Amino acid sequence: MSGDVATSYVVAKGDLRRDRRYRMSVAVTFCWDPGDGVLREGSGTTLDISSRGAFVITDLVPRAGGRLELEVHLKPTGRESRFVCFRGEGKVVRTTKNGSESGFAAEVLFQTQGSDAPFSEAADTLQ
Repeated sequence: MSGDVATSYVVAKGDLRRDRRYRMSVAVTFCWDPGDGVLREGSGTTLDISSRGAFVITDLVPRAGGRLELEVHLKPTGRESRFVCFRGEGKVVRTTKNGSESGFAAEVLFQTQGSDAPFSEAADTLQ
């Protein structure tokens, strides 16, 4: 996992994001209701993540404005012996499709499981 995590980076000037983002590629699963009452499930990989959301690369893209549940599992690294699970509910704020690559940005209020540390402290231990 240590090779998957880059140091946090500064957001571009004019970017309205308030939270520190961590550029990391980890597996995620998500589910949403596209409006027909039938729950859909998808999976993908994060491009980056913060305490308030993530950008997910995936072939299955929920519609912008839709509600979703997102789950991120981080493997133990170094002296950490437990998996950390970030799970939360939120909404899709933006979708992209660039050639063969597609994805979405989601604003999610994450809850941690498997660790007593808040997201920002858990993410700092991965650097």
